[in-house]
Amino acid sequence: MKINDIYEVIINDEDDIGNGITRIDNFVVFIPYALKDEKMKIKIIKINKRFAIGRIEKIIKKSNRRECIKCNSFNECGGCSFLHLNFNEEKNKKINFINKLFNSNIKEILSNNEYNYRNKATFHVDYGKIGYYSENTNDLVEFDNCILLDERINEVYNVLKHMNLSGISKVVVRTTKDSVMVIFNGEKDFINYKELINKIKIDSLYLNDKLVYGNAYIIEELGNIKYSIYPNAFFQVNVDNMKIMYDKVKEYAFKGDKLLDLYCGTGTIGIYLKENFKEVTGIEVNKEAILNANINKNLNNLSDISFICGDASIAKNNNYDVIVVDPPRSGLSNKVINFLNNSNAKTIVYVSCNPKTLKRDLDLLDKYNMVKMECINMFNKTKHIECICKFEIK
Repeated sequence: MKINDIYEVIINDEDDIGNGITRIDNFVVFIPYALKDEKMKIKIIKINKRFAIGRIEKIIKKSNRRECIKCNSFNECGGCSFLHLNFNEEKNKKINFINKLFNSNIKEILSNNEYNYRNKATFHVDYGKIGYYSENTNDLVEFDNCILLDERINEVYNVLKHMNLSGISKVVVRTTKDSVMVIFNGEKDFINYKELINKIKIDSLYLNDKLVYGNAYIIEELGNIKYSIYPNAFFQVNVDNMKIMYDKVKEYAFKGDKLLDLYCGTGTIGIYLKENFKEVTGIEVNKEAILNANINKNLNNLSDISFICGDASIAKNNNYDVIVVDPPRSGLSNKVINFLNNSNAKTIVYVSCNPKTLKRDLDLLDKYNMVKMECINMFNKTKHIECICKFEIK
């Protein structure tokens, strides 16, 4: 087997992230976007010691599960894993992955929207062209319309394509229900943005962390709660599904006197749950996020809620009724695991963007039993999935 070799194969199986699997001379080959039982011609594009990667050249026999792909850049971009499957097939695939990983019996994955849900996009600029980097490469992919993005982000992108972006390396566009923010990054200390603001309503514009036009932040509303969003603040990219997730967190946390919100970011979860607790404490390592959290506290006229800047491992046992953790993809550190096991909190609610590290941490939280779990398809059409677990002390 060599790079660029062409083979006619039948797909024997699928993995959990959108690849078909076949064998050539008993050597495993993964083919992105191929489906079980399909017959196709493939080209070998990468060979490792244990497996190879192929690319679909021609589908000879198509699966009845295959959907018509609505994106012209699908094969080049690589950002979507499941555009070739319908919404129910995608959800079933993710449900099967979770049930196999956790030996569970999840019947449903919660989700609202299939397309146009992303409120944030990061575009890269190379040699005057702007677009996405193809997955795992620095190959720039231009496009006309990304079907996962808020339509206003597509509109901004299509104006940016015709602007002089020399000296700019990256452009981030963020949206809320009523506002649009554009952030330019690069070597320039000036950019002519008149063409952009003349064509599209822009509410906030930054160049290298400096506000050059409009408001310092934009505001998103979730129910009756307002959240400020600064250029570098973390905020969920899918607001509709964010509400589904936060409502489930509120259900699992229920009510009590004291709530601890670890990895609190800009305070979104703690603020959302505040009405059910007398006192809320949030801990977050990012200084800008803590500043943002305190602005959110004031925007919502809240008292008895405080935010501390520091690593989650600084948490001390303070007789919390409920602890919410929403860690990065790497999951919980050993120090945080030890703290939780010795906290005596009645309930821990774990929000995870990485089921594999959640599974690892679940086995380490030996003072607690997992009693409930739900999954949210926060990132529809991609390989990612969010899980929410409720733990009760033994």
